[in-house]
Amino acid sequence: MRRVILILLMLIQILFFINYTINDGIIFYNIYIWFTIAALAIIVGVRAFRSEPHLNESRHMHSYFSLALIIVSCASVLFILYIAIMQPYYL
Repeated sequence: MRRVILILLMLIQILFFINYTINDGIIFYNIYIWFTIAALAIIVGVRAFRSEPHLNESRHMHSYFSLALIIVSCASVLFILYIAIMQPYYL
């Protein structure tokens, strides 16, 4: 179940990137939600990385998914900061 949650959080982050690429004007409405989900995903990724996998999960796969979520979420936060600095009229 944790792997599913990690994958879904990664997909949400990637969808925000795609959303910005397709229509950057809509970011005004969802940048706060994007930042909240990114911060939550970082916390979930760190907690998942520190925890032990379940009995039927591979330790390496669990670590890879956790690290991937942390990296994508940190990239999201950095991209949000970039948007806030370079295009502050969206906020």
